[in-house]
Amino acid sequence: MTDKVGKNTLIIFLKYPEAGKVKTRLAKEVGAQKAADIYSYMAKKIIENVLDKDCYRTIIFYDPPEKKNGIKTWLGNKQYLIIPQAGETLGDKIIDAFAQVFSSGADKAVIIGTDCIDISSETITKAIKSLNGVDVVLGPAEDGGYYLLGLSSHIPEIFHEIQWSTDRVLNQTLERIKEKKLNYELLKTLKDIDTIDDLSSQLQGFVKTEEGREG
Repeated sequence: MTDKVGKNTLIIFLKYPEAGKVKTRLAKEVGAQKAADIYSYMAKKIIENVLDKDCYRTIIFYDPPEKKNGIKTWLGNKQYLIIPQAGETLGDKIIDAFAQVFSSGADKAVIIGTDCIDISSETITKAIKSLNGVDVVLGPAEDGGYYLLGLSSHIPEIFHEIQWSTDRVLNQTLERIKEKKLNYELLKTLKDIDTIDDLSSQLQGFVKTEEGREG
């Protein structure tokens, strides 16, 4: 990555919204295509909600790497970098993203996914401000994971030996943080969207609208 990033950087991890490849738990309840449509809507909405060019720079790390053109077509020509994720496991990919950002000049970096539609630019700004006093900031998710993680420096060890996509992710990450004797802060707990019961009123409205179009 040759571009010089801002001192405060937001990393967004997302997947190309291909039916059968995203929101697989939700797909079991609403079908693969509808789950992909919901994911596409969510991802775009989250990006729209968190963009704040005055407070931090946004970089999108996408997967799979071969979908570069599809990602550009899907998201449109926006004011953020688009970079492929690199690594075998989710932990490897997160480590690589933070490494790229910090090596390119960032002082603070925050990573989010596209599963929590309640994240806003205010959430990101609060996390960045928290990093003035702590090494790590975490946004716990109700399912035992986290919707946000921020670092004041690159600390790859906290992503080692994590059982990704389980309800142990947050606690195992906190264990790694404590092993390193790092200071941390927890933000408010929010909900990830993984099943039909998780859908917010806003997403339920989207589903009904899509169903109306189909009818």
